[in-house]
Amino acid sequence: MHFIVTSDGSPAKATLSYEFLFEGSVVAKRSHYTFTGTFSDIVRWPAASSGLPITFRAVIVSGGRTLYLDYPVEVIR
Repeated sequence: MHFIVTSDGSPAKATLSYEFLFEGSVVAKRSHYTFTGTFSDIVRWPAASSGLPITFRAVIVSGGRTLYLDYPVEVIR
């Protein structure tokens, strides 16, 4: 995953956390990062998640605003 956060075209300070949803409900929360401008990460999925309808949610907070980015995921082993 790669995220870029800017304010008026300049890198902005932000926090990022991950939520994992199953059938629309949050079933796990992981990681909490603080960064300025850009952030990259590799998400590793447990074998038990294979074949399940999971949504990966990135929660970004910056400048008093919260952005929820949802991505449907299909874990294949």
